Amino acid sequence: MIRVFLRLAPPAILAATAQPGLSQTYTVNGVSPITAYGEVAAAVSGNTVFAQNNTTVTVQSGGGARIKGTVRRATVTIRCAGSGSPNTCTVAGNRARIRVGALSSTGRAGTFQEFIATGGTGTISGTTTGSLLDFTMTGWTGTGNLTFFLDTKLPVAGDDTGGATGAQTSTYYVYVAKDPTIPTTGSTVAATITIRRPLQMVKNSDLNFGTLVRQPSGASASVVINNSTGIRTQTGNANLIALPSPSPSRAQFTITGEPSTTFAISYSPTGNIIMSNGASTLSVTTSKTATGNQTMPASGTLTLGVGGTISVLSTTARGQYSGTLTVTTTYN
Repeated sequence: MIRVFLRLAPPAILAATAQPGLSQTYTVNGVSPITAYGEVAAAVSGNTVFAQNNTTVTVQSGGGARIKGTVRRATVTIRCAGSGSPNTCTVAGNRARIRVGALSSTGRAGTFQEFIATGGTGTISGTTTGSLLDFTMTGWTGTGNLTFFLDTKLPVAGDDTGGATGAQTSTYYVYVAKDPTIPTTGSTVAATITIRRPLQMVKNSDLNFGTLVRQPSGASASVVINNSTGIRTQTGNANLIALPSPSPSRAQFTITGEPSTTFAISYSPTGNIIMSNGASTLSVTTSKTATGNQTMPASGTLTLGVGGTISVLSTTARGQYSGTLTVTTTYN
């Protein structure tokens, strides 16, 4: 009899060592500084689109104007936090997906018309210009922060809308997630802008000395138009005849703008107005009810009067004299 002993090897045991999961999360770590436009003036009517680029604001379209103030572009910081070994923030192909879009606004500030994203310390790719941005960011070498810059274009409604002026806001969101997930969470940012009513000026009347009849001899006569009342008076040669028609008048302007704000009134020429009849000249020494820096009354309306003084000699040439005075108003 033959006996065979078979020794069976113990069953193989396959063991797997647990490894920590590899993952990463992306968050909006901050938006600082936030978008700021400083002070602008709305148009008389219709929207004005202001374009903010880094630290400057320009008018892209419309009749509004830039006034002053601090302008800032937004710097957005995106944080990657990775776990496992190697740290997944360093793994090629792992990307943050970012979305930027407009939300709401107050007063005459509109919702953002356009966003323009540019890379900071991060590298961005995708839709980086438009009303809705959707792009990815890469460049992490480990857990930490990368940045991109955000410039904007913002419409401001005109004076015809009657919307609120002063300090206003327009909000937008910055959302982030791990690509290819569509981001739905992140930060909401309130951009700031101060809006003023436009400075407007209407001429109600011209400076008019009326008709004067000089005498062929005698002392000179001084003719004055009062800048507040428009009343004509004369001194010197009593024989100078001031006819009642056409009626004398001061120059009068109605200026409207943002209540309680400061603005400047300037004149050209800054000195005397030189009137001419085509062959001879006559100098007008002007007087004004307001010049230089002014504060707009709470009513938002200021009345400006311009009077003047001329000297009429016995030798002053006959004729109809006229000249030009340009009045300019600007916000300080």
